[in-house]
Amino acid sequence: MGRPRTPQAKAEVSGAATIHPGRFAGRKVTKRVRAVGEPYARMTDAQRLCWEEFRQELPWLNSGHRTILRMACILAARMDTDPDFGVQATQALSSILSKLGATPVDETKVNHAEEDDEDPADEFFKH
Repeated sequence: MGRPRTPQAKAEVSGAATIHPGRFAGRKVTKRVRAVGEPYARMTDAQRLCWEEFRQELPWLNSGHRTILRMACILAARMDTDPDFGVQATQALSSILSKLGATPVDETKVNHAEEDDEDPADEFFKH
């Protein structure tokens, strides 16, 4: 089984699109991608908190991720309150987080540059 494709938005945030432009050259990108938006109305307060946390920590998510993000929020909120949160639920949450690009391994691949950070290459591009 082949490796899953990195979403274009994630590749741009992580720098993979710049490092390996050939891998992303022929891809079609949705032009009208809406933001992930507000949580579903029927979500609990705990699930809404998870939604906001994911939305802030995973800036590449968009409206196409809403359903799977909802599943992640349901499981993440349940994990905090359910003493019987078992192995199967843990594996399901891990799988969903992996699909969203939110695992610890993916975290190291995404560059969340702070505004205060200076790029060392900037000195070469000054006029």
